[in-house]
Amino acid sequence: MKMKFLLTVLIISITGLPCLSQQSGELYDEIAKMDSIYFSAQNACDLEKYASYLSEDFEFFHDKGGFTASKDDEMKGMAVFCGKEQRTRQPLRRELIDGSLKVYPMDNYGALEFCNHVFYLQLKNGTEKVVGSGKMTALWKQINDEWKLTRIISYDHQPLAEVDLSDETLSKYVGDYVLPDRIVNIKTEGKLLRVTDINDGKPGWTKELFPEAENMFYLNFENVVYEFLKKGSNVTTLNIYENGKLIEEAQRRK
Repeated sequence: MKMKFLLTVLIISITGLPCLSQQSGELYDEIAKMDSIYFSAQNACDLEKYASYLSEDFEFFHDKGGFTASKDDEMKGMAVFCGKEQRTRQPLRRELIDGSLKVYPMDNYGALEFCNHVFYLQLKNGTEKVVGSGKMTALWKQINDEWKLTRIISYDHQPLAEVDLSDETLSKYVGDYVLPDRIVNIKTEGKLLRVTDINDGKPGWTKELFPEAENMFYLNFENVVYEFLKKGSNVTTLNIYENGKLIEEAQRRK
């Protein structure tokens, strides 16, 4: 608890003194290098290398994924993230935003890193699309003359849609689409759509849909696409694709 309190105080104090950050120099270069090789290991799912950069008392605070209390728990989570089924559905790549990295010296034992990054969903055709952004604060410590990550706070994760559609366009897709085992309900939610599966009249699984074209939307961080098709001027059909393969076709309820 003491470490968590001290880390919070340090973050608050340092963010109020931006002139103390380093964006050049030996320490900055070292942390920039560590950031690069750490996330290269994550992107490549090189779990052995990834684990080698974590301290034994590692903790991870994530605004969406919750609290990870230990190095062992983090590696269990990474094993799932990098598992064959999950990786097929969700191959992600993290990229540091140029110019966002700031480094603050921590007495003579470590460094505090602040940065912004974006996430790309990698597609089977060799292309990728940006799907989200986030911010990170990390405490690096020198342990036995090696840099180790001891704490990460990952926050302000935001979805990034590729196109901006008008309210009029979005409203055309609102309605119920019928499948043999359920109803797929579509409604607007700001500049996005929301999909909800309805079984026996009861709403269940629900998620936001992000536009990538006028009639095509994707589930964030997943290679699942919802395509709306028209007959004449009316939307009549919803096709659902996973990894580029059509898996379901729903007809709009009249």
